[in-house]
Amino acid sequence: MKKNFVLAAFFVFLCASVFAQSAFRIFVEENGGNLTIIRSEGTTKELSIPERINDMPVTAIGEGAFTGKGLTMVTIPDSVVEIADAAFSWNDLSALVIGNNVVTIGQSAFANNKIKDLTIGAGVTTIGMGAFMNNELEVLAIPDSVTSIGAYAFFSNRLRNLTIPNTVVDIGEGAFSTNRITRVVIGTSVEVIGDGAFYNNQLTNITIPASLRDLGERVFESRLTSTGGTAQIDYMNEDGELILTTANNFDTYYATTGKRAGTYSFSRDGWAYAE
Repeated sequence: MKKNFVLAAFFVFLCASVFAQSAFRIFVEENGGNLTIIRSEGTTKELSIPERINDMPVTAIGEGAFTGKGLTMVTIPDSVVEIADAAFSWNDLSALVIGNNVVTIGQSAFANNKIKDLTIGAGVTTIGMGAFMNNELEVLAIPDSVTSIGAYAFFSNRLRNLTIPNTVVDIGEGAFSTNRITRVVIGTSVEVIGDGAFYNNQLTNITIPASLRDLGERVFESRLTSTGGTAQIDYMNEDGELILTTANNFDTYYATTGKRAGTYSFSRDGWAYAE
């Protein structure tokens, strides 16, 4: 049985304010003895979500529950297992810890914040589309529990080096595009990488696993390695297969190697392959 009610006694005062403020109100829905936060009213800078309310665990943050509430800090309790779409989008969060019991991070859940320091709990399996897009991440540790990274999940951050864990199977379109990545190691279970997944970075070192079976278009293309004003020359065999190219574009070079697993590095002479 579902019940909706407002936590009239649950309010947060704005830090450093000397004036009385209206209560920040949070509405929850009860279902089977568990609580989902479904929406909120007002604004606040700091929020600590309780693990239990009226002796019932808070297990989910609903869609858009805290969108655009002016948050600079939030504490998410270990009782939470799901963070839904846009739950904390359009705030000013700079640091974030996601507990080990969270399994799913929804689409755009933390999009359009200012997150620089991120800890993703060891229980997360799915990172949704655009979950952390438009933030300020420079370092990212993806836990070994993650199996799927959605499209544009980390689009437009400031990442420099990246390791995709061996548990990940698919990486969505544009997932890490428009960062500052120079080196990426892709885990040994990745099978699918979507179009432009690492587009518009500064890649000079790429490790491709043998598990990869579907590589999208322009996956690793960047201004650094794209062809300049000189016309590209391709050498083909009798079957029309590319066997040599003067292009610096990684996707084109990768085809000439027979799409082999291994590490590829870029220098002034173009891409080179190593076992």
